[in-house]
Amino acid sequence: MAGTISEEDIQKVREASDLVAIIGERTPVKQRGRDFWCCCPLHNEKTPSFKIDPVLQLWHCFGCNEGGDVFGFLMKTEDLSFPEAVRKLAERAHIDIADTGGRGGVPSSKKARLKAVCEATAAFYHTQLMRNPDADAAAARSYLAGRGLGGDVPRRWRLGFAPGRGQLVRHLSAQGFSAEEMVEANVAMKDRGGKLRDRFFNRVMFPIGDAQGECIAFGGRVIGKGEPKYLNSQETPVFHKSQVLYGLDHAKAAMAATGVAVVVEGYTDVIALHEAGIGNAVATLGTALTMRHIRLLARHAQHKIVYLFDGDEAGQRAADRALGFIDDSMTPEAGRAKVELAAVTLPDNLDPAEFVGARGADALRELIARAQPLLKYGIERRLAAHDLGSAEGRSRALVDALAVLAPIKDSLLAKDYAVQIASRCRAREEDVLEQLARLEPPRRAAEAGDGGPGRAGAPAGDGRLPAADPGAAPATGGGAP
Repeated sequence: MAGTISEEDIQKVREASDLVAIIGERTPVKQRGRDFWCCCPLHNEKTPSFKIDPVLQLWHCFGCNEGGDVFGFLMKTEDLSFPEAVRKLAERAHIDIADTGGRGGVPSSKKARLKAVCEATAAFYHTQLMRNPDADAAAARSYLAGRGLGGDVPRRWRLGFAPGRGQLVRHLSAQGFSAEEMVEANVAMKDRGGKLRDRFFNRVMFPIGDAQGECIAFGGRVIGKGEPKYLNSQETPVFHKSQVLYGLDHAKAAMAATGVAVVVEGYTDVIALHEAGIGNAVATLGTALTMRHIRLLARHAQHKIVYLFDGDEAGQRAADRALGFIDDSMTPEAGRAKVELAAVTLPDNLDPAEFVGARGADALRELIARAQPLLKYGIERRLAAHDLGSAEGRSRALVDALAVLAPIKDSLLAKDYAVQIASRCRAREEDVLEQLARLEPPRRAAEAGDGGPGRAGAPAGDGRLPAADPGAAPATGGGAP
């Protein structure tokens, strides 16, 4: 029998469930001023008397006098209990629910304890960076200063240094944390002999916070030579890479204010952009960008999400793979569920931190403002890869560019782009539209785990945006020798 759902999980589901979108899936809604109106799904009526407040996320029907929040709407329309409504919406938003007291669940008290381990670890690492006189800690400070992350930056971002050699384990033990808690929070590990040791050793540490700013994990960059260059926390009961974005706790206010989210590839890129005044930047955590990430960003950035790709070869491979996110949610037919995805490539093989350092924040803002819709961006990249001055090149370009539209081939938007492709490739519109209609939409694997889209005949994750910096953590390594 399932246990009680924690208040934390209920709030996560509430924040992930847009009331207008959910009601709009059942009946047409129309905006009047700030509010939305529709015919009540609970009783028959011809004149809309059902009001939805998108700010308060509440609804009320003036005809039958019913009202409530998103959970109440599902309870009344589908005859569900409160826990059933929460679980159904959690499944819709791809949120894992932990039952306190149910089989296989993680009690909220245990989650709080693991977060306390992470919090104490972050404080320890920060103190080591700021006060440790050893040469290794000094090298960490020099590395950060060399990347323009000196001064007050370490304090604002709680940056730290992991000395290793069991110093963290001893510190946490003195604070009353058990070996099991340290291992489960993934800040310590046991060697083959069963001895507990620090997971991170001789690394600059980047605390990873959830959307509320609570520390739940870490990323570490090795000082000097060593592999892996970046080491991230593994999955824990409080940390799921596919659902967390580095810097979101810092960025969500700027996202709400500007309506735009900027996705970059690394910790230092995020910090550099924020410090330059571009406060709506986030990064993935050693994993591909996923549809869960996109849904999370869309809740804070209501206008668009911009992929900012490095200009190097790895960044361009990431740009190609980002086309795997193209689906019906990008078309006007999606209505309020429409997601505006845009992309831009940085020039001269620069990464975001280098670009803003060399050319300034205003130049980057201008580049972001000119970001193309992901569909157009993908088509232009495909066309640019061929010689449009020759018949053979135009033929290849047409096939390559048209393939971008396969996931949305039946939409009006796809037909419009197909006509544009026909013009660029000097082909007859009728022939190109006929070719578009014959395209096979890519098969998408069911979203599980990190939830990235896939393509038929491609390795799992082909449709995802790969992360270049930070890198994925291996199963072992990173602790003291």
